Amino acid sequence: MTGLAVLIPVYRNQAGLERSLDSLTKASGRFDVVVVDDGSLEPIVVPSRLRDDVPVFLLRLEENQGIAAALNRGLRFILAREYSYVGRLDAGDTIVPERFERQVQFLDSHTKCGAASSFVDFVDSSHSLLFRYRAPFDHEKIIQELHLNNCLVHAGSMMRASALKEVGLYREDVPGAEDYELFLRIAQRFTLAVLPEVLTQCDYSMEGLTVSCRRRQQRERLSLQLRYFDPASPYSFYGIARTLLAMLVSHTIVFRFKRAYLR
Repeated sequence: MTGLAVLIPVYRNQAGLERSLDSLTKASGRFDVVVVDDGSLEPIVVPSRLRDDVPVFLLRLEENQGIAAALNRGLRFILAREYSYVGRLDAGDTIVPERFERQVQFLDSHTKCGAASSFVDFVDSSHSLLFRYRAPFDHEKIIQELHLNNCLVHAGSMMRASALKEVGLYREDVPGAEDYELFLRIAQRFTLAVLPEVLTQCDYSMEGLTVSCRRRQQRERLSLQLRYFDPASPYSFYGIARTLLAMLVSHTIVFRFKRAYLR
């Protein structure tokens, strides 16, 4: 059994999934791929193998249940098979060939780390750079940033399977913020890290889930900031204030800022 399973949920995005799988054919290291079709009306199709050493498992939900339910379906499959690590990728996103090896090496050498992400390039449909996301890369600064928002890009992350067994799966009652909530939970028992290099390219579409559900995500972020509020940390106060302010700002303004300053 390989130590790494790459988990990809997908809903009505065959073309995006094929782009992601194509990038995985060039990835170094040994891994398996687990694709979860979240009830697509036209069933998702995948090959049985990407390479001789990379099998692909396809799981299907009978009807669309949302990304958290799809992720949990995949995690139950993965955790039951005793993989060591879970790498995340969304349909349409691509990776640099060394991503998995870099993250596995880091987690192997930092045994108290529960999850590690990286810097990420957000790209358009032609794969042109829109903006680059950089985050703090040591645990203490990440914890400070988590009071403000989710600073670990979910689709660029790799998680320790034993940490997931300890803290539990994604919560399905915080739609749009299931990754933020999970990282907050992991941070209570493990350290978190961000590798200071671009290892993933994420598809950024104005019709994408993150953009179209932005208001709902902001409400869920605020509820999580209140749930995990730390009165001893000024960052908790600042995070709530910043989220309230963000709810008044249009996504167009935010996108223009990112394009202008995050290059």
